[in-house]
Amino acid sequence: MSGPRDSAPLVPLVLALTALNTPKVHAGEARQLPQMTVESEAVSAPEAYPVELQPTTITTPDTAALLQRAPGANVNRNGPLTGLAQYRGMYGDRVNVLVNGMNISSGGPNGMDPALSYVPRTQLQSLEVIRGIAPVSSGVETIGGTIIADSRRSQFASGKNVRPTLDLTLGGATADRSHVYSAFGSAANSSHRLHAYGSKERGGNIEFPDGKIRPTRHERLNYGAGYGFRHEGQEISFDLRRNRTDDTGTPSLPMDIVFIDTDIYESEYQGRFGDYELHGKLYYSDVDHEMSNYDLRQPATPAASRLNTTKSNSLGYRADFGLPLGPGTLLLGSDGHFDSHDATVTNPVNPAFRVQAFNGVDRNAFGFFAEWNATLANDWDLQLGARYNRVESSSGTVSHFMAGMNPMIATLQNRFNSAKRDNNQNNLDLVAKLDYHLSSRLDLIAEGGIKKRAPSYQELYLWVPLQATNGLADGHNYVGDLNLDSETAYEAGLGLDWRGRRAYAAPRLFYRYVDNYIQGTPSTDPVVIMVSTANGDPKPLQFSNVDARLYGGDMDWGVRFGRHWRLDGVLSYVRGERRDIHDDLYRIAPLNGNAMLSYNRSRWWAGIEGVGYAKQNKVSETNDEQKSDGYALLNLRAGLTLIRELEIRLGVENVLDKNYQPHLSGINRVAASDVAVGEHVPGPGRNYYATLEYHYR
Repeated sequence: MSGPRDSAPLVPLVLALTALNTPKVHAGEARQLPQMTVESEAVSAPEAYPVELQPTTITTPDTAALLQRAPGANVNRNGPLTGLAQYRGMYGDRVNVLVNGMNISSGGPNGMDPALSYVPRTQLQSLEVIRGIAPVSSGVETIGGTIIADSRRSQFASGKNVRPTLDLTLGGATADRSHVYSAFGSAANSSHRLHAYGSKERGGNIEFPDGKIRPTRHERLNYGAGYGFRHEGQEISFDLRRNRTDDTGTPSLPMDIVFIDTDIYESEYQGRFGDYELHGKLYYSDVDHEMSNYDLRQPATPAASRLNTTKSNSLGYRADFGLPLGPGTLLLGSDGHFDSHDATVTNPVNPAFRVQAFNGVDRNAFGFFAEWNATLANDWDLQLGARYNRVESSSGTVSHFMAGMNPMIATLQNRFNSAKRDNNQNNLDLVAKLDYHLSSRLDLIAEGGIKKRAPSYQELYLWVPLQATNGLADGHNYVGDLNLDSETAYEAGLGLDWRGRRAYAAPRLFYRYVDNYIQGTPSTDPVVIMVSTANGDPKPLQFSNVDARLYGGDMDWGVRFGRHWRLDGVLSYVRGERRDIHDDLYRIAPLNGNAMLSYNRSRWWAGIEGVGYAKQNKVSETNDEQKSDGYALLNLRAGLTLIRELEIRLGVENVLDKNYQPHLSGINRVAASDVAVGEHVPGPGRNYYATLEYHYR
């Protein structure tokens, strides 16, 4: 069997290539195909790194996988549609992911439908990562940064005549024998715009050099429509979206997706009155979700069959207005989202089996913010922000069918039901960013901030030992703690932004000091240990407040050769450590980078891409985390405009068919697979893909 070590000699080469200290193209070149660059923006317009979408395969089902192309960003992958965003070592609820400006709450307690899963790649208009400390205006809880994804929408046209557009996409890939069909149509004039869209994706189990990864099949249907009206500088819009995910594997989790049925409604207003800019948004999501351990995998015995039925809904809003103040603009606003969650575990062969994992859980997070962006002099840009957040969590009483027969379970149930289950947190965020223009080509960027995050509902209300941990996927049973405090991060960052005529580089360093970091620690409760042991884990963990630090650096860079050649890449490194004991944080990305050498002509382009990950031996002993080997991959990509309306993209990923195991892919839990239980889930083998796109304008 060939393993990840087979690629190890290439790792230093790829990482060294991505670390070339070369400087930044002009912003006007930032969107040329197929480069990956960041448009140069002053701190007064938060520096967002736009992930270049053109050179990537549309057949990639998980939009979160694109984050690997942004400096400092990565993805914790638990399944083909279950990628949790990671930024500078923070992941899950710590990272604020906005989809069309909405904070979409996951429908289940194990994060099988993270926010980015609601925007299929064929419907994605843009994906941006705010580099460094997220501005207070970017969301309620942004301790781990902010990622912004926008789906395709209609655009107002000029004049009164209606202009129609139509985009059709057909694609397929060999690694999972997948296919995708997508359509987007719009009609618009200067006052009205209307659009409708839909996509259908389906794929089988992913192949790797030693066989198939089971279960990794996926199936998703996504469709929606929207309308916008504009008059004399005022605009109002309405959109609705429906997502239906059917049988989809999550081999790093104890169950797989049976279905996720989601409806999302949103309305938005923006306008200007004199010097005042007004904006408002209201949205609602409703999720019905089932997961099981017997549809796509085989339980140990029929008695071990489990079905988890969950329901979640969320109501969110945002209102803000901007006004001139001194040499800058003051933005004042309020935003929030109000979420409810229920989850009940049953056994289809035992009608008496019923466990209320979460019942009547509410988590309401809302806040008020003020942010001032100013140009103090010709060479200085400043951003100052403050935010107050209120997070209110509560839970109803729970029940377990064994409580009447098992005194240990009865103890846990009665202890929880008799406890005070309200957890209210008052948090204050502060951010300062300074951009000093050292020259016409070089900027110095300095930033500092204090950010807080209240505990999630799983961290508070997981009352019986289970693995419902929002996708942590470490194999341990967990219990919550009703008395958890908010995490508090003190962060500082320093960077350069250098733009040359043919080259660019934007390196960043950061240090984050976290008090009350929420981490699983070994439970000392004998009742919890006994119940967990009977449930397969003699070493359960309890969510606890500990102390941590995260530090590292990342950069994007590129250089252009002549008229047609260019080389672009990113490099990322983060280290996460406990401060209270000698241990490392769990599931942290190792040193990694990628680089693409591309050749561009007016009607076609081609590129060769290298991707490298170093080994990760700084792992969490508390979570029994496994070390991983480094690897390097080679990808070939190309695009051709056949006629003005018709484009084709094709490529080969993992050209050398390497057997590799990404550290962030999680541990396999499924016995009936060609991957051994307890091993890191490997990446796909050699993958040929092609997409055909038709555009009518």
